[in-house]
Amino acid sequence: MSKKSHFLLGFVLGAASSLAATYLLAPQNSDELKRKLAEKKDDLADRAADYYDYARDATAEWRESAEGFVSDLKAKAQKPEQDALTTYDDATEALKAELTEVPEVAADADFDDIVLDGKSAFAQAKDQDDAPVDPEPSAPAPEPAAPEADDDQPEA
Repeated sequence: MSKKSHFLLGFVLGAASSLAATYLLAPQNSDELKRKLAEKKDDLADRAADYYDYARDATAEWRESAEGFVSDLKAKAQKPEQDALTTYDDATEALKAELTEVPEVAADADFDDIVLDGKSAFAQAKDQDDAPVDPEPSAPAPEPAAPEADDDQPEA
């Protein structure tokens, strides 16, 4: 009898599992399929509307920033030309005054600005360097330190 009860239990479990598999894997009827398609269509339409609103807001912000940039450029371009010319003329006069303030005579009257003969200019500069100069009192030179013996070096 034990064998019959096991067989019966296996038969019931097999029938239940086959019923569940058939129900889950069977194609859906047309009413359920239409309902699911309508839900998906509504979800996609809502998502598209959200993306449209986002894009419209972003382009509005870009448009405002572009309009501000263009208006700034127009304001800079529409400045009276008289201001630009006056500023240019003032800068030119200031530069001219600065350049004319330079002394015409060099600081060293013995030195020629124009060198025609390089050898004579070199000799003149050498003569100036060789001129005796009063020695300044200097401190006694420090004695050189005795070289330390290195352990790595062999002694000579």
